[in-house]
This record gives sequence, structure tokens and C-alpha cells, in this order.
Amino acid sequence: MKPQLIYDGECQFCIKSVALLKSVSGDSIECRPSSVAAKEHPEIPLEAFKKAVQLIRSNGSSTSAAEAVLEALTPLYPAAKWIHSWYSKSLIVQFALECGYEFVANHRQLFSELIPDRDETSLLEWEKTRAGKAHDQ
Repeated sequence: MKPQLIYDGECQFCIKSVALLKSVSGDSIECRPSSVAAKEHPEIPLEAFKKAVQLIRSNGSSTSAAEAVLEALTPLYPAAKWIHSWYSKSLIVQFALECGYEFVANHRQLFSELIPDRDETSLLEWEKTRAGKAHDQ
């Protein structure tokens, strides 16, 4: 079983963020809206799905919020792996990242405006361009 990222399927910030994640992760993570996936995971309270993104790991365990985002990004970006390592070791880093996650979650409408609307094709082109620029440096 591959990891599942379960998100709010109605929030534009979540939808746009997942589209960006899919553009770089390919099929390595299954992204599903909570309206569908919550029924399959009764061990996670419905309130938790409303509060934060959930990551169901390959072994069946789960995490949420900032840690879920970091774990989803870790295989894709070396910096995320480094940040996740600090998150795991430092309560201060953990607190700061969880507060940041909560701030963004509470202001999703504002932050959704910062992510451009893109279809899947343009997301792939955007990622190729971004990867090319990083490679040129």
C-alpha cells in the first residue's frame, strides 16, 4: 500500500496544493478527498479530517497537519527531509511548524489566492521549468 494523503476536497487551497504535490510526486502518494477516504478510516475521528490533512503511511499508521506535509514532501525534496529531521528532534521546531500549519489552515482562503490556478498539464510544465532552473544554478 502506498501512502495516502487525505485532504479537504472542497477547500481551494487544499485542492491547489494537492495538484502541485501530484505534479511532483507522480503516483508515489495517493491523494484523496476526506469526503471519500474518511469512511475507510474510522480510526481517525471526523473532526480530525476537518481540522488538518491526514497522511496514512504504508504501514497503516497515520499522522496529520505539519508532520503529514513534511512526510509527504520528504521523498521529493532534500530540504523537507532535513526539516522533518529537526521536527522529530526539537519540540521548538515542532511547535513552530504546527503553529504555522494552523495559521495557514485558519487563513486558507487568503493563501489559496497565492497559488495560481493551473490545470494538470501546466502544473507539469511549471515543475519542469522549476527543475530546469534549479539544475542550471
